[in-house]
Amino acid sequence: MSNEVDEHQPEEVKPHRGYFSSHWHGDHSLAKSFWINNWLLSIVIAGVLVYWLFVSVDTLSPVNFSRTVLLILFISYFVIYPWQIIGLWRSSNRYIQEKNKTFWPRIVKFTVIIGLFGSIAGEIKDIEWHKALVHDAFVLSKQHNYDVSIDDNIMILNGDLDYGISDQVEKLVNQNPDVIAIVLNSDGGLLYEASQLSKIILLNSLNTYTNDGCSSACTIAYISGSERFIHEKSYLGFHKYSYIHPKLKLSDLDLFEDQNKDAAFFRKRGASKEFTNKMYQAESEDMWYPSISELQNYGVVHKVIED
Repeated sequence: MSNEVDEHQPEEVKPHRGYFSSHWHGDHSLAKSFWINNWLLSIVIAGVLVYWLFVSVDTLSPVNFSRTVLLILFISYFVIYPWQIIGLWRSSNRYIQEKNKTFWPRIVKFTVIIGLFGSIAGEIKDIEWHKALVHDAFVLSKQHNYDVSIDDNIMILNGDLDYGISDQVEKLVNQNPDVIAIVLNSDGGLLYEASQLSKIILLNSLNTYTNDGCSSACTIAYISGSERFIHEKSYLGFHKYSYIHPKLKLSDLDLFEDQNKDAAFFRKRGASKEFTNKMYQAESEDMWYPSISELQNYGVVHKVIED
């Protein structure tokens, strides 16, 4: 009787799991866990991330760019990577239990350990980059060393080109469609904000003017004016671009490409090639101030306003 009961006792049924859950519990074959869920997935994620970084670095604000990168890093290191290595480790243990072979599981576990230590070492090496991302994501957005106002049909911008200034200018332009010019009094700031201001000035055919100086990134906005005015006692300042985070070991090639792109934009706006060959001659910590007459001869300034 007892034998009959044993013969008809139902076999243990494994719970049905989805793909991600199956890997997490080590149900996938060792080959699939290693080659598909780890190597191939890591290559695909890295490729997509590199492509996104390439196409987004010039289109997103530094704040939104940094926040997105931090979110991607968080998901990668605290969700995807643990899922990969824990599932692979469990798959290795299951392989040993089912096949009673240890060679390949030990090789796989060794690569997991080496990869883990390599990832930790890489993150320590990139600590300055992570600090820069956190700064740009959560500190940069709080800096508002500028003032933007409207006086009759003239917009007046005083201060640094900090994060959000282009949004404020665009908002005021939309609220005041009769604005014909913008006064730019700034020592510079973020290249991204200067580029956005340039687009606003171009789209609205605004004239530009400075009576208290416009230097560095500010000049990108200034050259965008339909007509460009300057007070006789004011100035325009130019120098090589620099990173906001000097501790980062980034390629100077990126800055060189940005400078070439902006030099081409200056020529398109009427500045002479002789001028663009000189505009980045000063080092980033220095400044080149062409005379008013030089600025006129170079095609940068259209008219000088006298007292």
